Amino acid sequence: MSGDALRGGITDAELRERFGPVFKEIALGALDREAARGLPHEEVKALRTAGFGRVRVPVESGGLGATLPQFFRLLIALAEADSNLPQLWRGHIGFVESLLVHQDPKVRERWLRRISAGAIVGNAQSEQGNSSFWENVTTVRPAGSGDEAGWSLSGRKFYSTGSLFADWIQTTATLDAEHSANVLVPAGAPGVRRIDDWDGFGQRLTGSGTTVFEDVRIAPEDVETYRNGAFRGTALFAVFQLVHLATLSGIARAAVRDIIAFVQQRGRNLANPLYPQPRLDPQIQQVVGRVRAKSFAASATTLAAVDELDRVHRAQLAQEATPELFDAADLAAFAAQTAVIELVLDLTTEIFEVGGASAVTERFRLDRHWRNARTLASHNPVIHRQTIVGDAALNGTSPSEWITRTWQAVRVNQAGAPTDNPTVHPHDTARVSPHRSAS
Repeated sequence: MSGDALRGGITDAELRERFGPVFKEIALGALDREAARGLPHEEVKALRTAGFGRVRVPVESGGLGATLPQFFRLLIALAEADSNLPQLWRGHIGFVESLLVHQDPKVRERWLRRISAGAIVGNAQSEQGNSSFWENVTTVRPAGSGDEAGWSLSGRKFYSTGSLFADWIQTTATLDAEHSANVLVPAGAPGVRRIDDWDGFGQRLTGSGTTVFEDVRIAPEDVETYRNGAFRGTALFAVFQLVHLATLSGIARAAVRDIIAFVQQRGRNLANPLYPQPRLDPQIQQVVGRVRAKSFAASATTLAAVDELDRVHRAQLAQEATPELFDAADLAAFAAQTAVIELVLDLTTEIFEVGGASAVTERFRLDRHWRNARTLASHNPVIHRQTIVGDAALNGTSPSEWITRTWQAVRVNQAGAPTDNPTVHPHDTARVSPHRSAS
């Protein structure tokens, strides 16, 4: 029996048995959905039914109890089937990870039970036009007097990945000059509009468009305020980045799979007639071998960074997490970001070397792998993450310091902003949003 089974969680074999047939069915329709821009509502439903949303939820809370390495291996396999699906679940994934280490047991258990019952949480945090994530134009205000009055939410978000498919939408809003809030919004509440206007050339089926909130009433327990700039260690920056890297790793596997199938069905080799069957041509074999090696390296690098994330997660559960562990998880994820992006972008370009003009025909749609990889690689720009890694290596700077610096820059630009001892809001949790994720 594996160590995971001894801890009461699900085994790898059980995960494969549960999700393998679902992933296979998802893969069968992926190319047609890409061609028709058909949003994967049925595929999300199938994943929900199979329990994908509760894979990481502990068994005692109704989940499957998978470890982080198990889950990320599963995520890579889902991305190989259709790379849109891991990304549209990204907000849900980050939300679940935040719940697993949430300090309030009532909040933790209430939401874990909802997740186990099938609830999906989407993301709607980013805005177009604001200068930083501390300055949301979206606002949340008390809806009346008294603790039972609740809140009123108004604003407009973009990059609302997964919200089209969700039951709840997690967003961020401004409370006052010094405070912001995490807000959980019922997706079907009056005043919520979800618009499918994402126009990126890749990852086109993730529902990453506009979400509008017009005086939406929010229950008191679904708003968590925090003081801008306050920071407590979190592994969620690494979680969110590693979801992208797992998706990129799955794209790499799918690209290699498709180019192998492409070569195997060819019976003409104009460039090298010494080998009429392209699959016997040593040069084509070399290209396929090279891209397969890059795919292997991308997955291995991603999973190595996941091991660092797992270390800090286990320490959090044991209440033994240290700043050094949080830094190690961030640095592993950010360093892996550079390596995986370079490997996968190179790979998804190089696959065309085996087929000449026939490899670019619409019926194969091999271009989708590069487009999807390029779109994912543009999130959380790698040039900034490389700087964080370099600064840590050269100067010992903690990766988390960039968060504090962003708030300091905002305060400098705010006319008349206080320089110290900001007012404490009565609902303040005194920490940075644990859910915040750049794009």
